Amino acid sequence: MSKIPLRVLGKTGLEVSALGLGCASLWARRGFSEARAATVFEQALALGVNFFDTGPAYAGGHAEWRLGRLLKAVGGEADKLLVASKFGTRADSAGRLVRDFSARSVAASLDDTLERLGLERIALLQLHGPAPEELTDELYAALEREKKRGRVRLLGVNAHSHEVLESAAGSGLFDVIMPFVSVLRPEGAGLARRAAQRGTGVIAAEPLARMRFALPVGRWLTRPGGWWYVLRALRAGPNGLLRARRIGRALQAPGWTPAQLALRWTLDRPGVACAVVGTTQPAHVRQLAGVFGRTMPAAVDEQLSGLLGA
Repeated sequence: MSKIPLRVLGKTGLEVSALGLGCASLWARRGFSEARAATVFEQALALGVNFFDTGPAYAGGHAEWRLGRLLKAVGGEADKLLVASKFGTRADSAGRLVRDFSARSVAASLDDTLERLGLERIALLQLHGPAPEELTDELYAALEREKKRGRVRLLGVNAHSHEVLESAAGSGLFDVIMPFVSVLRPEGAGLARRAAQRGTGVIAAEPLARMRFALPVGRWLTRPGGWWYVLRALRAGPNGLLRARRIGRALQAPGWTPAQLALRWTLDRPGVACAVVGTTQPAHVRQLAGVFGRTMPAAVDEQLSGLLGA
């Protein structure tokens, strides 16, 4: 299998692997063995993944520690990687989510992140789901200070709010945005295109839409943590599930899996430099890497265009 290709990340001058690994969720939980998590990480490295995304809020705060240990294990190879983390949300000592976008918290939060990751500088620090009113001049100034100190290379925003992401992409203050772009969130494609036209790098979050279009409920219910995925899928409500089912029927082609077709769709959106996926299976990384060097089947593309209008 050929290596995952690199794409230019906006006007940053950096090249990022078209597929990134999300180091969060079940991959980072204490109940999932570190040895197995390492096999996913190592498989991604072997296939050419150079972008790894994590954050202090994930898996009760355990995600950064785990990724840090794996980075240490690969030694000098870690210097070639682009590691991204977050600011604004974190887990407290009890594992509860805490929101804090205050300017005074930036330096201390970054201290903790760098310690957990075992790094002196992070490639990308993203604000994690800020509200418009939390994007203050004081916060911008604090983030810029860390950039000037050399502890942060790039600044970005990861959010569901298009208002926040549009503002970030047009402000000239952020290098990267991370919108949700998938066959179930096609509106993110327009945002990605507009951001890229301004020179902002675009990393796509949840390109597989948590597999809601396939709904492997039987598998979820027989595996540890499976109920978590079921509940996340049900949040869409009955109309959302029916729409997901229609899209799932369109994601069918000989020699392709639905996940591969969904990923290919996201990667084909103008402006998307990298799509970040999370998994606990090395085989899933290999499967998804199989989309490179292949084009979306015309029949699937036509059906999706009719359903999504994107």
